[in-house]
Amino acid sequence: MHFKRGSILLAFSLAACGGKAKEPDSRAVEHAGSGAMSGDMAMQMKMGMAAPSADSQTLLAKVSSYATWPKFAENSEPKASRAHMNMYVVTFHNDVVTAAIAAHTLPLPDGAVIVKQNKMKADAPPQTLTIMSKQGGKWFWLDATPDGKVVTINDMPQEGFGAPMCTKCHDDASNNDYVFTHSFAK
Repeated sequence: MHFKRGSILLAFSLAACGGKAKEPDSRAVEHAGSGAMSGDMAMQMKMGMAAPSADSQTLLAKVSSYATWPKFAENSEPKASRAHMNMYVVTFHNDVVTAAIAAHTLPLPDGAVIVKQNKMKADAPPQTLTIMSKQGGKWFWLDATPDGKVVTINDMPQEGFGAPMCTKCHDDASNNDYVFTHSFAK
């Protein structure tokens, strides 16, 4: 896979939600109201790739078979996500999340893993994977390519607890354990 700085990389990066307008608690399935990035803001970001940290390598190995996992019913087919730069997304979850869905469990327990494919077109292969992994009661965030490179923004790898590009958006879903795709407490 070859990437061109400023074109494909920019197109599949996560939206810079820090500049978004707040909206009333209308958490659409794909958090459609926020995350639209202005061209000026997007062009100010320097996109790149980095080797994953040891924690990210472990997580990438753990999710290597994610495509065999169940998909969230709300996001089982590719759909454009404004919060993910209008990429087409499909979201998978592991068995810990499956049990939480059945039991309407919040917060999600340790071991919960959610993997979102980010695609340029609905029928295209994923350009990046956005991964949330619950560890020690907190979310570990990772934005990586399918071959294991970590997306960087302004030389900052998008991985770890509190990864700013992730948390700036997902803080809006704190009442649903920072998850937009599915409402667990129905």
